[in-house]
Amino acid sequence: MKDLNAEEWLNSIVEEVLKRLQKRMKRATVLFTGGAIGFPEALQQIKLLQDNGWDLNILLSNSAEYVLTPHLIKEQLGTSRVYVEKEIKELSSFYEGVSAFIVPTLTLNTAVKIALGIADTMATNLASNMIMQGIPFIAAKDSCDLQNPIRSDLGLNKAPKAYLDKMGEHLRTLESYGVKLVDAKNLYQAVQMNVFTFSNQKNQAPESNKQIYEDKKKVLTRNDIVEARQKEMILKIPSTTILSPLALEAARELRVKIIRE
Repeated sequence: MKDLNAEEWLNSIVEEVLKRLQKRMKRATVLFTGGAIGFPEALQQIKLLQDNGWDLNILLSNSAEYVLTPHLIKEQLGTSRVYVEKEIKELSSFYEGVSAFIVPTLTLNTAVKIALGIADTMATNLASNMIMQGIPFIAAKDSCDLQNPIRSDLGLNKAPKAYLDKMGEHLRTLESYGVKLVDAKNLYQAVQMNVFTFSNQKNQAPESNKQIYEDKKKVLTRNDIVEARQKEMILKIPSTTILSPLALEAARELRVKIIRE
């Protein structure tokens, strides 16, 4: 009975540690730019992330402050942690220690600048840092996709084919950087599915030469990542497995691919 009580006590500590790790991993920066198409759907998706326990810092670009208004976003999300561009003195606190970068209303102007490597605003500078640090970057494409059916309904479909092709090329460039472009209504699912999947194959051996190893541990540590790198393995983990902060950092640095079931 004494051993059983000790085991239960140990399990309770493990569960508490897991909960704290999970909470720490669910930190994200959410950046609204001034796109209006898909905004209601995107707001609902951000609310779903909040309800799922995500710790969100929400930023508004200058155009978003004017088009979407901080008051509306605060009211809809029930949070006071909404910052406008003119209040931001430095950006490091918004990209250090986060597990995801989410842009619910990506404008075409911002998308093109990011694709071209231009970082002359808060939004593009932040995006540049996220991409260079390999932080999962998920954005709603409703406002920046010129093929969006809503644009036709609004009479905004008069652009010549050459222009449409060029803008589409910029969006494909973003995707080649690892940016996940989705419909606003699918933001929640995209974040949940992609935030812990590391598929950057730069400096990796060809996938055909790698074995997939199924790791059933409750918590994945840095040592597990280092071992996978040494053995040139791809890790396959259950959906419930938690990545420790050091494991997450190691996976990015060592470019170890992790697949969630």
